[in-house]
Amino acid sequence: MARARRRAQHPVTQLTVVFDFGGVLAARHNPVPVIHREVGGDYEAVREVYWGERKKLDGGEISLEDYWRAVCEAGAIGAPTADEIADLADLDDRYWGEIAAGSRELIHDLARNEVRLAILSNTNAAFGDYLRRQEWFEVFEFAIISAEEKVQKPDPEIFEILLDVIAHETGGVAKPGNVIFFDDLQSNVDAARKLGIDAHYWPRNDRTLASDTAAEPDRPGWEIAREILTARGVPLG
Repeated sequence: MARARRRAQHPVTQLTVVFDFGGVLAARHNPVPVIHREVGGDYEAVREVYWGERKKLDGGEISLEDYWRAVCEAGAIGAPTADEIADLADLDDRYWGEIAAGSRELIHDLARNEVRLAILSNTNAAFGDYLRRQEWFEVFEFAIISAEEKVQKPDPEIFEILLDVIAHETGGVAKPGNVIFFDDLQSNVDAARKLGIDAHYWPRNDRTLASDTAAEPDRPGWEIAREILTARGVPLG
């Protein structure tokens, strides 16, 4: 279950604003060139394994070691040492962990107004730990990480976990309409909406990889999110 911060807080609103991480908070979305420079070999082979095995890693089906071993074997390293695996994992974490400036400004404005914040991300457990160690994570109540829950978006179960955690933290009952959720995949937005969550599409911050939405808005996600939040009465000033 998600590890909540459980710190004292008096939100000015009953709403909880929930962000996906990759594509929404993260500044970049294509680490393969960075990883390929380290492992060498055929670029396409590395790309296919990096993304092909990622869903298993983010679902908690394979270990971090097995994942990076597969990436290295697709490249030129072959069987990696423990130090090589640790270095690659750290490089990957640092790549994904860079937050877009507009996203950072938005979460700081929300936190300054004592709005309850959370993260719901399809990612691996090691990266979940990495996120929780970052200075900016102090403004979040909790993060729900798919590998820890053994279920990934858009499966309804992970959204039900989100609602249960919010209900537990607020001492009330799950109220999907009180959750505003932003994600860079329309399939995840649609799944959340089916449960009554106030979910919205956030155009991926880094457009180097296509999302599952054909028509991309011209404006950045944080600008769209500010309009939605303002319309919902969420303070940002």
